[in-house]
Amino acid sequence: MTSRTEKYWLKKFLLYCLIGMNVICLTAEVALAHSSIQNSEKLEIYDGIGGNFTLHSSLNHDASLNDYHGKVVVMFFGFTSCPDTCPITLTVLKQVIENFGKHANQLQTLFITVDPKRDSPEIMKNYLSSFHPSFIGLTGTNQQILSVAENYGSAYMKNPSSIDSDSSYLMIHTGNIYLIDQSGLVRAIYPDDTKVKQIVNGIKSLMVLD
Repeated sequence: MTSRTEKYWLKKFLLYCLIGMNVICLTAEVALAHSSIQNSEKLEIYDGIGGNFTLHSSLNHDASLNDYHGKVVVMFFGFTSCPDTCPITLTVLKQVIENFGKHANQLQTLFITVDPKRDSPEIMKNYLSSFHPSFIGLTGTNQQILSVAENYGSAYMKNPSSIDSDSSYLMIHTGNIYLIDQSGLVRAIYPDDTKVKQIVNGIKSLMVLD
């Protein structure tokens, strides 16, 4: 395992410790850990992070990450009732895709819900279409989503202050944006305050543009 990957897993361990205290660090430490890689022209591969998965899509059929081979995938964990992080990040991703014009068909944005109880395929489809028509939502059982999140070093939990509510509750979750290349390999992990230009440059380093 590379030293870069070891640093990432250290960050993940610290994150889970914070979750245990009902606090999640969503931005600064991750940004510092990966800034030199994400700003470079050549993005390295994140060893031991990621992998294929199959979930149910907002298009109402099962979809695997492998289905998007040949495209650059931008992936994000969130939920449709999120009051702040998710709509802000999805707006950023909308701006990202608008930078690519005719080449936008080489990109796919995936939104994996951490709230499958409330986020049905239809709800996700309506929610995501308000940001961009190409965005696809993914859901599954609690165990399926947890497995994907763990493979990608993401974490989430029901807000303890609303844990007794079945309908009015919030989810605490990491806000990282995953950049996945045409072969399904993770090439960058951006914190949720990353600027549009930085994500665009990362994607461009993976694409062939005429």
